[in-house]
Amino acid sequence: MKWDYLLFYRWLALNVVGFTILWVFHMNGMVEPVFLGDSSYIVYVIAGLFLYGMVLCGFRVWKTSRELNWVKRGDKGKLKEFADKSRQADRESVKEAFEIKLFARISFVKYISSSLVMLGLLGTVIGFIMVLTNIPANAVGDAAQVGKLVGALTNGMGVALYTTLVGAITNLWLNANYNMLRTGVVNLIAAILESADPQ
Repeated sequence: MKWDYLLFYRWLALNVVGFTILWVFHMNGMVEPVFLGDSSYIVYVIAGLFLYGMVLCGFRVWKTSRELNWVKRGDKGKLKEFADKSRQADRESVKEAFEIKLFARISFVKYISSSLVMLGLLGTVIGFIMVLTNIPANAVGDAAQVGKLVGALTNGMGVALYTTLVGAITNLWLNANYNMLRTGVVNLIAAILESADPQ
């Protein structure tokens, strides 16, 4: 068909644009300082969790896109499963169970997305703790300790700001992917229900 895997291609286009923007920032030397400036390594955890969420989201987008194609063609897949079950049981309860089953399969992406911003906020707290614990009590009034004071402030604030930045950006990006996936699942449910309606 002309529009096969349209959901997957939209997802791919969104992420090609996102990774292209990330590559431009990398080429301008704006990515490495974020990773190097975080002595708590929370930025690495956020980046790894984000990539994991993207891979899982991409897999679910692919499967949902494939199911949409099957429904459009009237082939196998969830449509046949739904039609078979609705013949044997109460149609409304099967419909509700089917919706719950499909949405449960994508809820992990939303959870990962929320976790990213929480990890960013955790990094903020850790950064401020680093600032406060690394400032010697006598550094405030001693001119010779100014360098140590500035170093502690720079390190702690770097952790706080970089983790918050990376957590917020990856949260927004993965949330955009989740919303696209959720729309695809809603369209799949609607298409299956329309196709399975008795004439």
